[in-house]
Amino acid sequence: MNKQEFEEQAEALYTDVRSFLDDTFELIDQIDEPQKVVVPKFVAEWYERNKDDLNTAIYSTITETYRKVNGENDDLLDTFEGWLVYEDNSILILVQMRLFGYEVESEQLFTVRIPDPNRPDTVSFLYKENGKVFIGSDIFLDEVPNYKWKKEPENQLTESEIRKDFEWAWKEGFAKPVE
Repeated sequence: MNKQEFEEQAEALYTDVRSFLDDTFELIDQIDEPQKVVVPKFVAEWYERNKDDLNTAIYSTITETYRKVNGENDDLLDTFEGWLVYEDNSILILVQMRLFGYEVESEQLFTVRIPDPNRPDTVSFLYKENGKVFIGSDIFLDEVPNYKWKKEPENQLTESEIRKDFEWAWKEGFAKPVE
């Protein structure tokens, strides 16, 4: 083999290797990175309580849930057990939480206006202060309803915050989702 033949073979090999590497990096770019799973708050709380011995916790929860579902235990399913039974791939989700991490899904927020047909110039609503929920009101001086109160963070509550002391307002349908 002379120098010219060697250079030609080296150039062809370089082209083949470069093409191979380009194809390989293109495939690597197509691989999905594992994503954190998004779970309800009660699942995250259960996971945090049980993450140090997750296998045992899953097994014992499944066993207890099985007893409840099959009538061996008269207790009702708690929220997590219901999720474990009815959520598709719930055990896989718990494993993914361990492997890839997780995020807690944000709870739906609501505003609660309490109607008062005798005071059209006033709006009564629920608001949160120092962790407690109260009934507040706002007067419209120009007698035109002002809906700015809905945008204030202290007036945006979760379902559980509303139901804790104002179950009646929830049942009456006064809670409206924040858009």
